[in-house]
Amino acid sequence: MHSLAKKSTFLILASYSITPVLAADTTTELSTLVVTGQQTPYIQLSETATKTNQDLLDTPLTVNTINKAFIDDLQAETLADVYPYIVGLNQSGNNANSVTLRGLSSNLQNIQIDGLPGLASRFGSPSTANIERVEVLKGPASVLYGQMQPGGLINIVTKKPEEEAKNSISFSGRSYASPESGLGSDLGSTITYDTTGPLNDDKTLLYRFIGSVENIDSFRDGVNANNLYLYPSLSYQIDPDTKATVGMEYIRERRDADDGLVAVNNDIHQIADAETRYQEDGDYDNDEGLVLFGRLENQLNNSTLLRVNMRSVYHEDDRKLYENNRVNDASNIDDATLRRRDRHQFNKRQYHFFDANIMHSFETAGLFHQAIVGINGGFERSDYERIRFGSNITPPISVINPVTGGSPATIKSGNHRVTDYYNAGLYAQDTIDLNDYFSVMLGGRFDTQRTRYNEKVANDFEKANTHKFLPQAGIVYRATDNISLYASHTESFNPNTIEKRSASGDSFAPELGTQNEYGIKASLFDDKLNITAAHFKIIKDNIIETNNNDEYELLGQLESKGMEFELQALPIENWQIRLGYAYTDSILSKSPTANLVGQQNAFAPTHNAFIWTRYNMPKPVWGGRLGSAVGVNYQSSQFTNADPDKQVEFPSYVRFDLGFYYDIQSYQVALNIENLFDKTYYTGGKTNINIYQGDPRLITLSLKKSF
Repeated sequence: MHSLAKKSTFLILASYSITPVLAADTTTELSTLVVTGQQTPYIQLSETATKTNQDLLDTPLTVNTINKAFIDDLQAETLADVYPYIVGLNQSGNNANSVTLRGLSSNLQNIQIDGLPGLASRFGSPSTANIERVEVLKGPASVLYGQMQPGGLINIVTKKPEEEAKNSISFSGRSYASPESGLGSDLGSTITYDTTGPLNDDKTLLYRFIGSVENIDSFRDGVNANNLYLYPSLSYQIDPDTKATVGMEYIRERRDADDGLVAVNNDIHQIADAETRYQEDGDYDNDEGLVLFGRLENQLNNSTLLRVNMRSVYHEDDRKLYENNRVNDASNIDDATLRRRDRHQFNKRQYHFFDANIMHSFETAGLFHQAIVGINGGFERSDYERIRFGSNITPPISVINPVTGGSPATIKSGNHRVTDYYNAGLYAQDTIDLNDYFSVMLGGRFDTQRTRYNEKVANDFEKANTHKFLPQAGIVYRATDNISLYASHTESFNPNTIEKRSASGDSFAPELGTQNEYGIKASLFDDKLNITAAHFKIIKDNIIETNNNDEYELLGQLESKGMEFELQALPIENWQIRLGYAYTDSILSKSPTANLVGQQNAFAPTHNAFIWTRYNMPKPVWGGRLGSAVGVNYQSSQFTNADPDKQVEFPSYVRFDLGFYYDIQSYQVALNIENLFDKTYYTGGKTNINIYQGDPRLITLSLKKSF
């Protein structure tokens, strides 16, 4: 079943980009205008889980994949737009890393690009203009990818230069259609140009350039965004076995600052109208980032592949606003007020990361091995300057009918923190076929981090060194060619902040995450029915808490356990179905504060589910192809904080989405209606002072021309 030839095929595939299709094959023969409703089944390969293109049936981990065709079906402009259709993933705010995975919060390390950390933006979710597909690896992923939170890894696989010359330009226009924002009141538009092809006759030098411009007017009063994205790249086939790719990303995002709504008496039903904004005209959240990246792949022989991947990010974000600070509750909401705080924060970040590995397939003592050995790490600098921070604005403003203005009671400067991180990790992983039915995966990582901290205003210097070894193991039983059972143990680590010290002045050991998972996978009826079901338990330990003497200790622990189910089906050639369900019991399992133990973690709904189905008419309509789609999302209630004294409960909701598609020759037209029944729901926030409401009914019309 698992022959050496089969494994070598997967190894060779790893050196080339894969362009899967999720929803509809849009190929049209222009000469004879052949149009059908046929659709292509879902893919079964993933780079992310093992850093090899190993069949998911042979992988003892859960991976959810969203590719470009499905992103197009959703008319998703940001990565956050696809989150409702990824099982076990939940949005918790507006920032790039504001997500929970399997009931646990994430940081910037949990979202990576082509297997390396370093997002170009911070305040907004990444644009989809350069996304080929998204692979979500569930559970701890530190053995292969380094430090991060244990809920999982979101890996963005970007678009690459292609041999075939292709050009496209797309335009989308959007408008709300709800009481908060009537049709035509708050408009938005996006223009994207994508061109790729060869630069020479023998097609050894390829290029790609993607440019996108957005102008978005939110349903919230005075909240707009103007964004620019540029993605040029070059690929050079040095010889038949060696390929190099280099490129750049540039983003510039200009947004009006928006801290969302506030909840009086911690009650989600005691809030102002959805369009109410408490910030001043001219308050802003600005992002600017430049990324340089390179990738080298060398097929040393039929069984050995060398890969080197590098990514450097230079990023600045500038946040200036009167931010929401405290709700002054009242029995009558008309009497409630909001205290705001003067804040101007300017941050600079640098990320310089690399990953070099050798993948080798071999056979010894009758056992087949697919091994990978690598080293990764790099340098990171965070330069955080609080230009102004902490001064309250007088007078407070009404929650229901705010009259902005006012001024700081005093002008207060903040601090200036510069932290340098030096990271290096050595990892190894081996997948061994014991026989035709059983395979095991064994791996480990040794990681080290040196941290240097300088608070320039107070002239405070600190340093810390962290070392950690992490094991990983899994077993797969291939019951048939199409069904596998698996179990795995994975671990992660995330260094604790250097700014908190023990009573003796020592730095703390890193946070640790462990997961035990078992499940079943099936790919049936010639890949037309794919099923994954998994049960998991994650423990996150070594969380810093304050003890009874007001001293920091490693006293906190989180526990998240549950199950996930996902199904992808192609019952007939022109009808596709995706559905998923997750049950997650995520709690604060240890804390020195007794009433917090057992409380549900923030933004960890117990239940979430989705279904998306697309149907294409089997015969041409007016010479083109007509299709439609329906999506339904369900999410149970959740909290903004684990502390009952600070939390706001968001109610459960069901959201319906619709899509209509028409393709003829080189044109594609789509009409999407998000939140069809204008359901009020909330997508994130913080305690009771930052409440973010989801979009009301939103209509998007797009036109794409390929040439």
